[in-house]
Amino acid sequence: MTNIPGPRLGPGQVRIAVKYATVGFGTTLVVAGKYQRKPPLPFVPGTEVAGHVLEVASDVKAFKPGDRVVASLDWGGYAEEAVATALTTWPVPDGVDLAAAVHVPLSYGTSYAALHWRGGLMRGQTLAVYGAAGGVGLTAVQLGRLAGAKVIAIAGSPQRVDLAIAQGADCGLVHGGPDLGKRIKALNGGRGVDIVYDPVGGDLFNEALRCVKAEGKVIVIGFASGTIPQIPANILLVKNIDVIGFNFGLYLGWGLTDERAAYAGRLAAMMETLLSHIAAGELAPLDSQQYPLEKFVDAFDSIVARKSTGRVVLKIGD
Repeated sequence: MTNIPGPRLGPGQVRIAVKYATVGFGTTLVVAGKYQRKPPLPFVPGTEVAGHVLEVASDVKAFKPGDRVVASLDWGGYAEEAVATALTTWPVPDGVDLAAAVHVPLSYGTSYAALHWRGGLMRGQTLAVYGAAGGVGLTAVQLGRLAGAKVIAIAGSPQRVDLAIAQGADCGLVHGGPDLGKRIKALNGGRGVDIVYDPVGGDLFNEALRCVKAEGKVIVIGFASGTIPQIPANILLVKNIDVIGFNFGLYLGWGLTDERAAYAGRLAAMMETLLSHIAAGELAPLDSQQYPLEKFVDAFDSIVARKSTGRVVLKIGD
């Protein structure tokens, strides 16, 4: 670590005293230069923080110094101070700890928007969640249960399956071994599932095509396996299924063009809903492995080595 000048505050921005910042698989890709968005070098990583407002630009009326907030950043979160746009900063209600709130923008936001905005998840449907013990997987499990779906958790070990079941999944199985698609259907009474939530990709994606029912949906969240699958169009045709791409970064201004202003109202309503569910005890805050900022390399290693469950967090401020 090194000391650098605090980030400049521009129009429409807020300065935040960072207490917590998350570490996720996407951040490891950014640091490795493998993510589709490449920040100017040198840069400070970190795209999700919770803390309190220190300063606001003159044109920002929604926040004031002292407000407890959570924010999505372009980068810069692994520092004592970070600057975010007011459009991607949201108030944290009383009764919600900042350690719980820091997971909301990316982990819960990704799953909520994927399942509801893109997937149209409805009560009574069956949802299969890949990577069900990971950062976004666990939130998909929780949100699926909250929506009244039957949730089938797919994870890499019995312990991870048990964790997902403890977080609300109805049942689950380990993805190792042959015929995963058939085994998923067997857990659903031999029927195909309505939606598969897939942040893994690779060979598991092909099994998603096998286990999803006719007119079902496979939501592509990411490729944690490291392999981007190719989609056999004939299966889509024969089964009348939808493969839905989902890039949450589009809503946060991380797309080819910055669209955050167009989605700001929709995002604010979603964040208010999610934080209200946490405040009411309807969503259990994710367990997280916390590291001090100076141990950020260890935090990254835990992600890359797949040693972590839930989310990994850097504790930065007091």
